[in-house]
Parts: sequence; structure tokens; C-alpha cells
Amino acid sequence: MRRRPLLLALFALLGLTLVAGAAMPAGAGPKPPPVPDAIRPPAGQQVVLDVAGKGVQIYDCRPSATDPNVSAWTFREPAATLSGHGRSPVGIHFRGPTFELFDGSSVTGTVKGSVTVSGAVPWLLLEATANQGDGVLAKVDFVQRLETRGGVAPAGACDPADDATVAVPYRARYVFYAD
Repeated sequence: MRRRPLLLALFALLGLTLVAGAAMPAGAGPKPPPVPDAIRPPAGQQVVLDVAGKGVQIYDCRPSATDPNVSAWTFREPAATLSGHGRSPVGIHFRGPTFELFDGSSVTGTVKGSVTVSGAVPWLLLEATANQGDGVLAKVDFVQRLETRGGVAPAGACDPADDATVAVPYRARYVFYAD
């Protein structure tokens, strides 16, 4: 049986890989992506999750506060699926802005910084205002929205009678930080 020594060698190699991964120092996780200062989290924050978001930015046609005869698209909320590197869904992103993982944890944030992007929704730095659950997002302090594509409200005026709501497709990268 020549297979047995090969299987034993594979299990031994797997065991060494797991031990080596467990022995990594605390700061040896994924490196933060390079970003402008306006959306950089404070020193000491470590990346705990990096996912892709794909969904829509939802806008409502609303009368202007200064001229009720003119209407414009007003942002309402995002609706997106968050996926890991294997492209499997790991959570959702919705109004708040809130991020919720299938492990039961969630984080809601408020915008702390923004960088304008041509033809796409801005890159953002969000600071956590509420965390729930015991999973990955339970201790997240900051979230970045990066590498955005699409999601911009339609240009020009709208008519609330005909154009009540529009959902504009977008994609983004979301990076979550904790200390």
C-alpha cells in the first residue's frame, strides 16, 4: 500500500500549515489597502475582514427643499450582497448603513470621511456606531468602502409622478477594521 505513506505525508503537511498559521503574531493579518488620508482609519486598527459588495444604490425622486417645483434624486439606501474571496455570500449590506454577516454579527456606521470618484459613488470611511452579535463584526470600529463602480444617481431632474424610485447597480470593496 503505497498510498498510506503519501496520505500520512499530506496530513503532516496540513498539520504544519495549521500550526504555522495559528502561531502568526497578532499584527500579521491582511495589510490595509493604500488609501487617501481622508478615509484612513486611526493607527492601531487591523483588517479583520475584506469582502466584495454587489448590489444597488436606491434613490427616490423628491421635491427640492428650496424649490418645490423642481425634483431631484435623493439617496435612500444601499442593498447589496457581501461575498468572500471564494465568491460565496457571507452577508448583506443595507440601510443604516448596516453590514450583517451570516455569523449573526453586525455593525452600523456613520460617515467620517469621503473621497470623490469619477462615475461612481464615493469611497468612504465609516465609524461604527453600533455592533451586535458575537461574530466577526461584533468588535469592528471602522469600515472602508473602496474601489467603487457605478451606483451614481441619474443626472438631471426627475418627476415624482413617473420616477418614484430607481435602483442603480454598483460594486465596491468593503474593508473592516478593529483594534
